Amino acid sequence: MPEPSPGSSKKSLGVDRTTYGLAIIGIVILVNVLGLGWFARVDLTQDGLYSLSDASRTTVESLEDPISIRAYFTEDLPAPYSATSRYVKDLLDEYATYSGGLLRYQFIDPVAEETEEDKVKRKEVRQDIFGRAVRERTSQEFELQSLGIPAVQIQVNEGDKLEVKQAYMGIALRYGEKQEVIPLVQDTAGLEYDLTSLIRRLVRPHTPEIAVLTGHGGPDLRRELGRTFGLMESLYNVRELDLSKENTIPDMIDGIIVAGASTPFTDAEQRTIDQFIMGGKGAAFLLDQISVDVSTLSQQPADHGLRGMLERYGLSVSDGLVLDIESSMVNVSQQRRFMQITQPVPYPYILVPKQLNADHPLTRGLTGVTFPFVSPLRNVSLQDSGTMIDMLVTSSEKSWIRQPPFDLNPMQEWGAGGIEFAGEQNLVATVSGKLTTAFAGAVLSRDLGEADAEDVPKERRMETEHARLIVVGGASILRDQYTSESNQAFVLNLLDWMLLDDAMLSIRTRGLTVAPLDEVSDATRNTIKYGNMLGLPIALVVFGIVRWRIREARRRGLTLQ
Repeated sequence: MPEPSPGSSKKSLGVDRTTYGLAIIGIVILVNVLGLGWFARVDLTQDGLYSLSDASRTTVESLEDPISIRAYFTEDLPAPYSATSRYVKDLLDEYATYSGGLLRYQFIDPVAEETEEDKVKRKEVRQDIFGRAVRERTSQEFELQSLGIPAVQIQVNEGDKLEVKQAYMGIALRYGEKQEVIPLVQDTAGLEYDLTSLIRRLVRPHTPEIAVLTGHGGPDLRRELGRTFGLMESLYNVRELDLSKENTIPDMIDGIIVAGASTPFTDAEQRTIDQFIMGGKGAAFLLDQISVDVSTLSQQPADHGLRGMLERYGLSVSDGLVLDIESSMVNVSQQRRFMQITQPVPYPYILVPKQLNADHPLTRGLTGVTFPFVSPLRNVSLQDSGTMIDMLVTSSEKSWIRQPPFDLNPMQEWGAGGIEFAGEQNLVATVSGKLTTAFAGAVLSRDLGEADAEDVPKERRMETEHARLIVVGGASILRDQYTSESNQAFVLNLLDWMLLDDAMLSIRTRGLTVAPLDEVSDATRNTIKYGNMLGLPIALVVFGIVRWRIREARRRGLTLQ
């Protein structure tokens, strides 16, 4: 039988390679065609930072009517803004995919949408009376201004020049006649929370209402708690309520906040609060022992008069302030001859506890929350077995308690007189489940005189099965000077939990978790260091030697044939 010629073998080998290559190309095309109707992503980050949370999926999956989103982003943005643009588009892709077609979005470059008339306006630059270059706004600029999306100035390196360019990075959402706007996407870390919050706000028929109880010498809501108030207003309807002028809490109120009161609530006001709680509504108590002016370190005693009522709910607010080794640094300025020197010093009155309850939705995933001038809490367990009291935040083992008068000087010698550590102290607690009224047998704040309780059964509630109370041993966390990103997340989590909106808690804390490296020995550290430096080059050399030996063996085999 004749042997095949070398030429026919080479021809056959060439045909096989061509067929193999065409098959691979065909498979790739087929996979891409099939993938047009499928959506899948693999997110390997610990908190799933690049995937929609369950709360966001549920929100868009439950849409009943269409919602449209317009993302206004200037094209060809330089880094890091280009990464922001890509992230926004990927995120909106996921929202649209899970919405079943009810959420649609457009990615718009305002400059590309300009008409010929707009382009002429851009060229017609003139000078105002101050010599500044001005021109008439284009139709796109008028539209974005009406939406509340401003132009921002960013630096662009084009060629050899560093120029300032006008750019847009805003998002507008529309649902029927209602509209919400994110004027500027500065940080993608909280973007999913912002988008989901706005979608929920647009589609829900009733926006929850919160009343901040005033009239007892507490901080000014807009002047001293302006940032917190702004955050609350972005999600809820917020109003001030003075129980000394109104003897009842309106039915439309879903939750109340008592923050920083310095004069006592009367018995009638406490009974009004109690009946609101017995109606299954939420309440947050942020209670100070002293009111501190941090600019002068002056202090005033605070007496809210609510300790007895809270003890009947099962919690006791103890005297004194907690100080802790786990504390914040504060900048202290000192005059040294002709120089003003500022130096950071630890301040144990401002706690940064590491022990936050990881199992409770209110504190899960939170780190770096500061608690200034806070008093300890105790569980006195005076309620029935159906009442759940959870301690959410605890100081470290190296904490101690100081009684008044308080020395607030940050430059004092903290251990000069010796410190007797008191161990872990509870700073934040929740009460949920079954709760009995704190005023059993007492007539409510409607001033019913000597009326028999049996004649007014509808005028008071004796217990609730759905209590939601939060108690914090200090109100300074709400003040503007302490509104860090972690503190803002804690306050908003507090409100969401109080209002039975647990779904949003998991989104807000994504990206806030700190993941420090584990401590390793010097030998392990050196192994990792030199492995990173030399491991890859050595692996490439070994791979090259093995590949070379295989090719040499194959060549010798072909020669022998």
